[in-house]
Amino acid sequence: MLVNRKISQSALGIVLSATLLTACGGSSNHTKTSATPGGETPKNFELLEATVADIHAAFKGEQVAESGQPLSCVALAEQYLARIETLDNTTETGLPISSIVSINPAWREQAKALDTAFASNGLVGPLHCVPVLLKDLYDTFDFPTTASSRALAGSQPPDDAFTVARLREAGALILGKAGMSEYAFWTQSLNSVSLRIGTPYDTSRDAGGSSGGSAAAIAANFGLLGTGSDTCASIRLPPSNNALVGVRSTVGLVSQDGLVPLSHTMDVGGPITRTVRDAALMLNIMAGVDPADPRTHAADRYQPSSYLDYLDKNALKGKRIGVLRSYGGTDAFGNNTDVNAAMEQALIDLAAAGAEIIDPITLPDFNDISNSLIVQEFADHMDEYLASFDAPRTDTVDIFTSGLVHPFIEAIIGVSIAARDTSSSRYIAQLDERKALRDYVEAEMDALGLDALVYPPAQQPARPTGLVQTNNCGFGSTTAMPSIVVPAGFSSDQPALPIGIEFFGRSWDEATLFGIAYAYEQSTQHRRRPILPGDPAP
Repeated sequence: MLVNRKISQSALGIVLSATLLTACGGSSNHTKTSATPGGETPKNFELLEATVADIHAAFKGEQVAESGQPLSCVALAEQYLARIETLDNTTETGLPISSIVSINPAWREQAKALDTAFASNGLVGPLHCVPVLLKDLYDTFDFPTTASSRALAGSQPPDDAFTVARLREAGALILGKAGMSEYAFWTQSLNSVSLRIGTPYDTSRDAGGSSGGSAAAIAANFGLLGTGSDTCASIRLPPSNNALVGVRSTVGLVSQDGLVPLSHTMDVGGPITRTVRDAALMLNIMAGVDPADPRTHAADRYQPSSYLDYLDKNALKGKRIGVLRSYGGTDAFGNNTDVNAAMEQALIDLAAAGAEIIDPITLPDFNDISNSLIVQEFADHMDEYLASFDAPRTDTVDIFTSGLVHPFIEAIIGVSIAARDTSSSRYIAQLDERKALRDYVEAEMDALGLDALVYPPAQQPARPTGLVQTNNCGFGSTTAMPSIVVPAGFSSDQPALPIGIEFFGRSWDEATLFGIAYAYEQSTQHRRRPILPGDPAP
C-alpha cells in the first residue's frame, strides 16, 4: 500500500507553522522600498504569464504592484482568485472553462503567515508564496480531495500527499484544486462535478484528460504552477492542448503517496507550468525518496541536485534526436495537416539549434499494454486508497453503485471491477513484458546513439468533448520512461489551437530532457496566452 497516514493534520499544521515562522531555508532579502539594488526604477509587476522569478522579484521590490510598493503574498493570491471568480465559469467565452473544483479555505491565513515570515527573514524557500493549483487527486489535510467525483464529495484525507507536503515546505501556497477526468480515467475531461472542462483557447474544445483542469487553469493564468498526474497522456496531452510544459518523469522519481490511484504501475505525478524553468524548479521539489512508496527506492534511481543546472540555451548542440515515426504498427504522427506542419518545422528548428536529426525511427516490435494494466489495477488500488482513511465510500463497488459518477466513467469503472487482477500469472507476465519493452526501446536508442526521441503527444489539436483525440500516451506509459512536452505552435483553426511536441528519453535521464526542452523553448518561444474577456491582447 502506498498511502502514508502517519502524519496527522495537527502535526502537519505544527510543521507548517514552524516552517513559516522560522523561515526555513530563507535568507534575509526583504526590500521595503520601491528601489532596485542598483537604484533604477523597478518595472511594474504583470500577473499575466508571471513566473516564479517574477513574483519573487515583486516581493523584493525589484518589480512593483500598481501601488508602487512591493507585492504581498495575500495581494498576489487575491489577484489570481479574482481571475478565477470572473473568468472560470463565465459564458462570455461561449462554454465555460470550468477548471476549478475548490479553493483552499485557509489560503488567506497561510498567505498572511508567508508575508509575516518574509518580513522577518525573506523567502522561506524556492517556492515562497507560489500559488499552486493541485489536480483534484492530490491529498491535502485542509480541504477535500474528490477526484472530481460527486461520489467522493467531502472526502477529507487526514494529511497531505508526500509531494504536497514538500511543496508547502518549499513555501508554496496551495490555492485550490483543479478539475480532472473523473478518477483520472479517459483522455478527455468527463466528470460528474462540472461535466467537462474547456481549453481557454476555444472553450468548445476539451482541455484534455485527465489533468485538464490544471492545464486550463495555468494556461488561463488562474495560478502560477499546477500539478498533474499521468497514467497515460495526462501530463502530456493537456499541456499540448494548452500551450504549456508538462513533465512525465520516470516512474519512481516522484512519490505516489497520497494520490488517488488509477494504476500504481504507471501513475506519475508532476508539474504543469508555463515555462521549462518553472517546471524544473517544481520537479526539484516534488521528486524525492519516500518511505511510503517503494518505487522511489529503485536501485538505479537517479536525481541530480538540481534540474536547473541543465537549462542551457545551447543544450541542443551535438544532440542526436530520433524522430519516432511508428511503434508497434502505430503511426505516431497521424494525418492532421497542422500537427504535421508544426512537427516538421520543429525538426528544422532543432537542427538549426545544433541537433542532429535521425529520421525515421521505427520500433516494429513494440506492444502497447498500458490500457490493459489500467483496467486490471484500478479497482484493487482504489480499494487500498479508500481503506487508508475514513473515506465516504468503502470500496470501488460502492463508488460504482452510488449513481453519482459520470455515466461514461461509471461504465469504465464497471469494466475495471470485472477485470480486476493484480496477482495472476497473466498479470505478472504483463509486468515482465513491460520491462522487456523498456529494454527494447533503450537498446534501440543505444544502438543509434540517440539522446532523445521526438514525436507529437497528440495527432490532432484539441477536439470537442466526446470526439476522441488520438495520442501517443501508451508509448511512454508502457515503458515508464520520461518525457517532457512543450509548445510547438498553433493550428490554422479560428481561434488557433495549441500544438505540442514531446521529447522522450532514457529512464532517470530527465536532466538531458530538460536541457533539450529548454533550448527548444528558448529558440522558438511558441507559448502565447489565450485571449480571455478583459485581458489585454498578447
